[in-house]
Amino acid sequence: MDETKMAAARRAKARFSSLMPKGLNVVGVGIGLKGTDPALKVNLGTAPEDDSVLPKTIEGVPVLYDYVGKITKR
Repeated sequence: MDETKMAAARRAKARFSSLMPKGLNVVGVGIGLKGTDPALKVNLGTAPEDDSVLPKTIEGVPVLYDYVGKITKR
């Protein structure tokens, strides 16, 4: 994997919290893949009322959202 792209994904992950709208139900943030390139993977407990407020990219890194519901202990 291209280390330059991976470094960009790490920077995007670090900036994520400062760019998200208030009240967003984030249950996890990580780095995944979009095709063969690194992408920011954001797990949400609930979908926001208006998903147009969610950034599609952060510093050129694609952001993938997944609505996973409430995370509970098994």
